[in-house]
Amino acid sequence: MSDPLASWSTFALAILSFVAVGISYWGIRRQTESLATSVSADLCLKLIDRFDGAPMLATRGLAARALLNKSNLAQADDLFDFFELVGLYVRRNMLDVEVAHSMFFHWINLYWHAGKDYIVRSRQRSTEIYSEFEGLYSSGGRDEGCSKVSRHQSHRS
Repeated sequence: MSDPLASWSTFALAILSFVAVGISYWGIRRQTESLATSVSADLCLKLIDRFDGAPMLATRGLAARALLNKSNLAQADDLFDFFELVGLYVRRNMLDVEVAHSMFFHWINLYWHAGKDYIVRSRQRSTEIYSEFEGLYSSGGRDEGCSKVSRHQSHRS
């Protein structure tokens, strides 16, 4: 027969190993979650910089005039493509939906309503066009968008 002390020490070592594996797993999960949050925040900041940058401000101006005048609506395509990209990032869980809505939903809501008829007509050529933009709009609650926007958003054009 084997030594009882050796049996107990082997058992204790196995339990400690199991606990160490559990702690390691927990630590790796926490680091992964932290990394995902960091990447989401970084991505959001880059999107904000792009949205507020001079080229996009010009694009937004062209899109707004086209949508208000209901003419030359293709000038809104680049702006809609931006929101399509934001929607893709949200759907792929690369960007947190709450962060995206906090930063952009005021604009998503406004441009979706202004461009919806144009988007519907565009879907006669391609049924999936701007589907990520629509998903992003739909995921925020159609009429509560303005309440989801941070106070500092109201001064942005």
